[in-house]
Amino acid sequence: MTRALDIITDAYERCNRLSPGEVLGADDAAFGLRRLNMLVDELSAMSLSLFRDVLTSAAQTGNITLGAGSWASISPGSQIISAACDNLPLEPITVQQYNEKYRPFTTGRPSVYAHDGFATIYLLPSPTGQTVTLQTRSTVAEFADQTTDYTLPDGWANALGAALAVRIAPNILGQVPQILLNAESKALGAVDKYEPAIIDVPSYSGARAVYPARLF
Repeated sequence: MTRALDIITDAYERCNRLSPGEVLGADDAAFGLRRLNMLVDELSAMSLSLFRDVLTSAAQTGNITLGAGSWASISPGSQIISAACDNLPLEPITVQQYNEKYRPFTTGRPSVYAHDGFATIYLLPSPTGQTVTLQTRSTVAEFADQTTDYTLPDGWANALGAALAVRIAPNILGQVPQILLNAESKALGAVDKYEPAIIDVPSYSGARAVYPARLF
């Protein structure tokens, strides 16, 4: 688990403005949190966005509406990574493919799903109470505070510390040393090649993810 304060402390240590074991001052910590959340917002607009994968399950009848009922914890527009019904995987198809299928109304365990990109997930055949599980991915918007524990993908704590050091260096050093730029490039390059996996999976309760959700 990682706290925003851990990343901020790492950044100050990289700038040689904090000795190991020394406690970061309140003003410096608050400044670091502001810059860290600006950094996370910056990365969210790039391919280097942070994420969290969550599994949500519910007994389902008919098509799924995200943001409502048993699926209220999943915001419309969320990315659907995979789906399963009664522990058997569903094949993803496009809405166009769904519309083009010959489908007299049938019920039972669905075999395919089509997400319209917003709130509706079409299932075929139409389920009648079977358990459907969705794997969804949330990106990170900001750290809520300095001390909340978050789960980060491998390598991201190091990458954020290195990138934050570059962003606070002009204020506390008056310049950005090349060694900090090199460390940032190396750290962000490593996570940019990272293949996302399930990062943190709550029980199948439909509970809202607590991440540095958007971290987290």
